[in-house]
Parts: sequence; C-alpha cells; structure tokens
Amino acid sequence: MNVETYHHENLREELIENGLKLLDTEGYDGFSLRKVAKVCGVSHTAPYRHFKDKEELIAAIAAKVLHQFNASLKTAIAQYPGDVRGQVKEMGCAYVRFFVENPAYLRLLFFSDISRWIDGKLANGAETLEKPEMTFYEVINRYAAEDSAIDPGDALERKALTLGAWGLVHGITVLLVQGDFPYEGDYMEVVRKIIWKGMGLG
Repeated sequence: MNVETYHHENLREELIENGLKLLDTEGYDGFSLRKVAKVCGVSHTAPYRHFKDKEELIAAIAAKVLHQFNASLKTAIAQYPGDVRGQVKEMGCAYVRFFVENPAYLRLLFFSDISRWIDGKLANGAETLEKPEMTFYEVINRYAAEDSAIDPGDALERKALTLGAWGLVHGITVLLVQGDFPYEGDYMEVVRKIIWKGMGLG
C-alpha cells in the first residue's frame, strides 16, 4: 500500500488540518495546495480530488473553525436555559477558552492576512460559513431586551453593551494567547472571576 492510498480515506480532513497550520505560518500568499500535499505526504495532484484550488481549501478551513467556534458558544448558552445573564457570561468564558486552547484559530480569524477574505465570504452570505458573532449578538440583544434598566429604543446603549462585552472577552483572550499575562494556575479560574463579576451586566 503506497502512502497516497493510505491517506486517501482521511485526506480531506488531513488537508484541512495541515492547511490551517500552513496558513498560520505562510499566510495567504505563501499558501498552496502543493505545499499542503507535501506536508500530508501525498502527490501534488492529490488535493485536487477534494478542492479545485487553494481558495476552496481555505474556505473549508474557515468553515471548520467557524463551526467549532459557534458550537462552543451554543454549548455554553445551553448550560443556562431561561437565564440570559448566565448565558452571556458562560458564553464569554467559552469564547476565551476556545481561542486559548486553539491559538491558531484566533490568528486565522482576527490577525491573519486572510481574515478580511473570510469576512468578505461571511458578508456575501457564503452558505458554508457559520457566523459565530451573530450567536454572540443574539444573546446580548436578548439580555438587553429583558433588562428593564436598558432603554429598548436606545441603539447606542445596545451597541455599547455589545462592544463592552466583546471587548472584555476578546482582550482577555489576546493577553492570554500572547502570553502577556503569565499565570501558573488554572487561567479559567481568573477568567470566570472577571466575567461573572463584570461584563457590565449588573
């Protein structure tokens, strides 16, 4: 059995997994199907059985990352049925944990040279790409609608609430991923303390 035959069954997933690693180090311009094939140990033509070009592979990579991110947020929300404040806070914790455990995903979605490419695909309504930010916004908006202290007609207040919540969890995430806040214990203990006592949710 040759290497290519051995890899055939799981080749698509291997291309996605190794493609993500290459995108993280090479960027969009340095990325190619030939390079991914080499890492996977298959011929340079093998990836074309699954992807017509590098953009199709990048779309598959983005789809996988966005799906996993969205699933982590929804799992957090499901832990607090009927408690929208708890949903927002647990979702914030899930946000931090997801990217700290998957730093390449953070770089891909926010700091890579293809993040704008991904944003463009999302803006164009690409069916294969989920929108985790909409999951985030929907829960924040439900909270705002239920909080009597928030004027439902004040769009600025809603935007401030959303930006404040997102900014808090994203800022914590970046500091942890980049190692700017070294912590030897369980980082989630600190994260949960901040988020469950903060986020401007009272």
